[in-house]
Amino acid sequence: MKGIRNYLLLALLIVFLIGFIAAGKTSPVYKAPVVQAINCNSVNLGFNYATSTSVKAPENTNTFFTIGVNNTGNVTENLALAVKPLGSVPFFIRVANSTELNASAKGYTSFGVYSPSKTGNYSVIANLSASYLNCVNYKVIPINVTVVNSTS
Repeated sequence: MKGIRNYLLLALLIVFLIGFIAAGKTSPVYKAPVVQAINCNSVNLGFNYATSTSVKAPENTNTFFTIGVNNTGNVTENLALAVKPLGSVPFFIRVANSTELNASAKGYTSFGVYSPSKTGNYSVIANLSASYLNCVNYKVIPINVTVVNSTS
């Protein structure tokens, strides 16, 4: 009986081994997605913006500022904004999430000045960018933030 059981286990092992080998040969092969690259000269990522380059933020409040954007390009653009202070500032900056803007459409993005704690004049740089696949167009916008007394 032991001999038959050993032969059956060996036969079962061989069946599993053949099954695994066959499964490896018939399974679909994973192929990494191909990144689509285009010639950026054929894409118009044009846009213009409208915003004030001098804004006021009351002390100890959260103030939001919008930047109007007009997509003058010929593709749907992914619009993104990054705002960084020049030097030390007594507030936090938060920006809106990136958004898509259809060709020839108007939209906006925004940033917020959170809890300014000291009055004065401060400078920030806004980097407004439009992208499509591997192409990017950006504009750098210097903005003066004046923190004023919240009672004035």
